[in-house]
This record gives sequence, structure tokens and C-alpha cells, in this order.
Amino acid sequence: MPEMADGGNANNSAAERKEALQRLGELYKLFDDAWGAEQWGCEFSIAAVKPAAVSCVLEFFGGRRGGVGEGSNLTSAALAALEMAALQAGLEPPAAATTAKPAQTPSAQELIDKLVTRLKENGLGREAAALVVKYGGYGGDPESTKKLYGELRSLLMTQQEER
Repeated sequence: MPEMADGGNANNSAAERKEALQRLGELYKLFDDAWGAEQWGCEFSIAAVKPAAVSCVLEFFGGRRGGVGEGSNLTSAALAALEMAALQAGLEPPAAATTAKPAQTPSAQELIDKLVTRLKENGLGREAAALVVKYGGYGGDPESTKKLYGELRSLLMTQQEER
């Protein structure tokens, strides 16, 4: 199981990271049981460190599904992204042991919609719309969705740094 950095955020508790890593292990077992240990793989990419955002591409039997997740640290964001990819692949992730986790992880589209809304509120609606058009909506595949999210996020962060 890959170890992930926490982005240097001192507010992230070791218990949160431990729980997220345990959930990642449960998802890996779900994939092993569903497809076989040698028939699937996943790749994580960091979209942003603060707030933590990670994208994940899940590959299985030649198929690819992706997800984008946000969390209090990179490990939690990776978990959210992998759970979204699992849902996109038609697998229901096992329920969390605690009730602290929300019932449903936002989809990549919902995360992009939130970014677009924030950009509009900051006077960058036209630039956001141009990026959405550039990618043909939410992107036709996980890779283009991840790139769209990254460009929208970068636009927002650049605007906030200029203030």
C-alpha cells in the first residue's frame, strides 16, 4: 500500500491518517476480491496540497475510471478519490467503521462545479467558462477531468494570491 505525505499540515491527526490508510487497504481488498490481485491498478496524482486534492485513475481489465477527492490531508483526499473511482467502476466501497465520514463523496463534477462557482464569485466566471469549453464540459476521460480541475484550481489560487 503506498504511503502518502500529509502535505505538512500540522492540524492533521495521526488517527485520521491511520483511518484513511485502513480504508485504502479495505478498498484494495475489495478490488482484489472483485477482479483479482493482478487484474487492477491505480495511480494517484496530487492536484493541490492546500487544501488537499488528489485525483485517482483506477484501471481494471482494460477499463479506466477516475475520481477526484478533497480531504484534510493528502491521504484522506486519496481515499476520497479512490472511493469515487470505485463508484464509477460500479463497486460500492465498504461502509466506514465510524460515522465521522460523510455518507457520499462528492463526484468530480461536483468538485468542478464548486470551483466554477467560487471562480464566478471572484469575478473569473468568463475564464472558468473558457476552460470548461476547452475540455468539452467535464472532460471526456479521467485524465482530462483531472487537467480541467487542476487548471480551474490554479486559476483560483493565482487570483487569491494577487489579492
